[in-house]
Amino acid sequence: MKKVLGVIAASIVLLGGCSGAQNKENSKTLNVELPLKTTSVAPYKTDVPVKVGAAESLFKVNTDGKVKKLLVSEYKQVSPTELKLTVKDDIKFQNGKKVTGDAVKNSLLQSMKKSDLVKGSLPIKNIKVDGQNLTITTNEAYPELVSELASPFAAIYDTEAKGDINKMPVGTGPYKITEYKQSQKIKLSKNKTYWQGEPKLDYVNVSYQEDGSTRSNDLSANKADVITDVPVEKVDALDKGENTKISSVPGYRTSLVLYNHQSDKMNKKVREAFDKIIDREAIAKKVYKNHATAASGPFNTKLDFISDKKVTHQDIEQAKALLKEEGYTKSHPLTLTVSTYNGRPELPKIAQVIQSDAKKANINITLRNVDDIDGYLKDKGQWDASLYSFGTIPRGDTGYFFNQAYKTDGAINAGKYNNTQINDLIEQFNKTVDKKERNQLTNKIIAITNKDYANSYIAYSDNIVGLNKTVTGLKASPEGIYLIDYKVNIKK
Repeated sequence: MKKVLGVIAASIVLLGGCSGAQNKENSKTLNVELPLKTTSVAPYKTDVPVKVGAAESLFKVNTDGKVKKLLVSEYKQVSPTELKLTVKDDIKFQNGKKVTGDAVKNSLLQSMKKSDLVKGSLPIKNIKVDGQNLTITTNEAYPELVSELASPFAAIYDTEAKGDINKMPVGTGPYKITEYKQSQKIKLSKNKTYWQGEPKLDYVNVSYQEDGSTRSNDLSANKADVITDVPVEKVDALDKGENTKISSVPGYRTSLVLYNHQSDKMNKKVREAFDKIIDREAIAKKVYKNHATAASGPFNTKLDFISDKKVTHQDIEQAKALLKEEGYTKSHPLTLTVSTYNGRPELPKIAQVIQSDAKKANINITLRNVDDIDGYLKDKGQWDASLYSFGTIPRGDTGYFFNQAYKTDGAINAGKYNNTQINDLIEQFNKTVDKKERNQLTNKIIAITNKDYANSYIAYSDNIVGLNKTVTGLKASPEGIYLIDYKVNIKK
């Protein structure tokens, strides 16, 4: 009898083990590869938590660039300095705690304290809370506040959650972070109580692969299910692949040359000469293989309020003449150090094209391909110019870029551009409520900074995402921020 019972017990254990293995085998896991490494997954330091579905902001941007409500049920800009909003009553953090008005306040204030980028984009004087209702007062008129509250860097998280926020922030998204290894991987699992409905996937695994060709090969080999920033030369092959497909959309990301305004070599005449070396049409056609359009300024000219859509054509002879006035000739060329990085796969190729064309204008360029581009640019003594890529209008308002890239103390003003007139115009812009007047100021700021050669803008690139054909519910978005939501699924 004991032997029989023993056999039965063993059978139960075996069946239980088979059942567990079967459940694990049937789980849906999405493997994602991203190009840019992160040293933290705190929402105020990176957009990755929002991108992979771990965190959400109060507002979200539609594919048409307009801001819509997400974690709020209603809002009203009652004056140029005062915004009232109501947080939805049925939302919980991934640890089960309710998202209250106080929790939202604490999240915003801590992000402002921890991040210069958030502090610069959210000039909040105070936040008053009454249950789920918040009244946010800004230091001065700030009509783009709602737009900036849609920023992934303003995502809401539980400031009182246990653990290190740099490794495991607790947000409101459909997938919660369960493991993070710096610059290597992120593991996420389903948030079963997600407020918009149960997510379709069980797990999301994120890894970092800076090399675009490797990402593409991993997708073809089924090592990845989703990759972002597909190199343009891989698009056709992936789109025609047996197991792969492409989702592409004209984007709001602009490739550009950042000038180091603290470099003695980079005066206005030199910047103008450098600008004339760039063959924007050829770069859009040959480097981007027509997955980009030549740029005339920081913002994609498909936006109807941009008035000057004229692209500067390459003029090597004029560039040589400008440089000659500065004493640079064939026998005495200008030598520059220009940096680039692999995270945006087209940038090193653009750098090589510019290097070749610059030589014709008596500029010898030393290229430096670096891993941590933002860290490298902090040392102004080691570079004169740099290839870079910005999402210049991620939330439908030009104020984000102006405040962060053109203001003297802007968080992404890596070249330290400084123009008092522009600072004053941006301050005026920040206080202007009327949309028509804001558009007029936008075009005025563009005109002045273009003539000043604050930066040189090259092309507006498409946002291209590569997918396994089994992936559903995921499309490339113009702003390049949103990727994984609760609707993304894998067909078994």
